[in-house]
Amino acid sequence: MRNTKMVSLSRVKLFCIGTALMLIMLVAAPTTAAHAQSVFVPGNASGYFGNPVDQAVPFVSALTVSGPGRITVTYVSGLVTLNSHGDTTGPNGTSCDSCKGMQFPLHEARGSGFGKANNVGALIGVFVPQSRVLRKGFSAIDGTKDALRVGVMPGGLFLIGEGKAFDVTEAGTLFLGINDTIVGDNSGGFNVTVAGP
Repeated sequence: MRNTKMVSLSRVKLFCIGTALMLIMLVAAPTTAAHAQSVFVPGNASGYFGNPVDQAVPFVSALTVSGPGRITVTYVSGLVTLNSHGDTTGPNGTSCDSCKGMQFPLHEARGSGFGKANNVGALIGVFVPQSRVLRKGFSAIDGTKDALRVGVMPGGLFLIGEGKAFDVTEAGTLFLGINDTIVGDNSGGFNVTVAGP
């Protein structure tokens, strides 16, 4: 009789512990989901990167985090029209044979010259530490073309395309933009969701 009673008590304890863990998971889940948000990145938000450039349209502030953690960007919908001819692309961009002699933002990020143009019009991003974002005069444009040099440094630019998850080690802001240089004739844009710590 004692063994049966002990087994029953053990099962009740395990059931209670399992139920408590499930409740904790359910309560914690909405907290994580609350950090996801929708962001629209217009097709002309090139951040003034590359060469030649025609418009200083800043990158879009997508997410600010207060400390380390993982940021996830996911493409949802939208296309970017790259010129008056109606050439369009999705978030991974396209190659451009007639773009020789142009330096796109991702070229500038690699410190390379006017090479083969891949990922033209693609969704790109940069994570900027909070200390830089809070500097007087900061704008989400190419800091190498900014007389005060408080903009975004091109070396931090990276391809996002259809989606990317990456870890950050400090507080700061994720900015999103388009891998293009001459954007005066661009239209459309990308809808994305961004989630973070």
